[in-house]
Amino acid sequence: MMHTLGVTVSLCSLLMFATLVLRGATQKTYSVFPLFYSYITYAAFGAILMYVIYWLYPAVYPRAFWFNYLVNALAEFAVLVEISDHIFRPFVVIRSLGRAVTVLITAVLGIFYVLPALVGSASRSQALTGFALRTFVTKGVILVVLFFAARHYRSQMGRNVAGLMLGFSIYVAINVAMFGSAQASGSAMIYRMMWFMSPLASALCILVWVPSLWNITPVAVEHAISPNVPGDSESVTLGMSRLNNELTKILHR
Repeated sequence: MMHTLGVTVSLCSLLMFATLVLRGATQKTYSVFPLFYSYITYAAFGAILMYVIYWLYPAVYPRAFWFNYLVNALAEFAVLVEISDHIFRPFVVIRSLGRAVTVLITAVLGIFYVLPALVGSASRSQALTGFALRTFVTKGVILVVLFFAARHYRSQMGRNVAGLMLGFSIYVAINVAMFGSAQASGSAMIYRMMWFMSPLASALCILVWVPSLWNITPVAVEHAISPNVPGDSESVTLGMSRLNNELTKILHR
């Protein structure tokens, strides 16, 4: 039953992914979110390949599924880089700093938190679930850091970036709960539920992404810092401008 539901939900997700890819192609908006559209295009073609393997080579499918899942888990970090770029879009040097922070968190947690799951696990199934869990926890940490950075600098993300962040947060939260349960209990029932929960996480994510990214409306630079917030917002904008200018001078020396 879970397997059939998972296949059905996965097909629905694939259709929504394809719809979003085609929408981006017809609207010629790939240049606004290049990493995101590259990721969803890859994810869509990867899902199609998985269905071909499932129907033609069922014996190979479990191994191919985990390989595709783990590659997807790594490719999803590109979405986080895209979010960091747009949060700090008004200031070129600050945007580079935002991307650097995202990559730094990924590298540090990858070396000291994610990789030990592969080395220290007693079985292959524990290694795979541990690796998947820790990659999603790492993504959750990055999302929290980006959220607080946007809040601290009072950055108006706009509907597109906010939807991108919300959908990805739902996706990460479900996967953390799912793989956390699988690693804690190790029961066969949890692994059977993954056939449904994993496609469900993708479906809920893309359900947020489709309306949020249907019309791409980049936030104007002059409106990227909201003036309608409590506190001295003008000083925040001025401070960021000064920081941006100083960093630019340093980099050009």
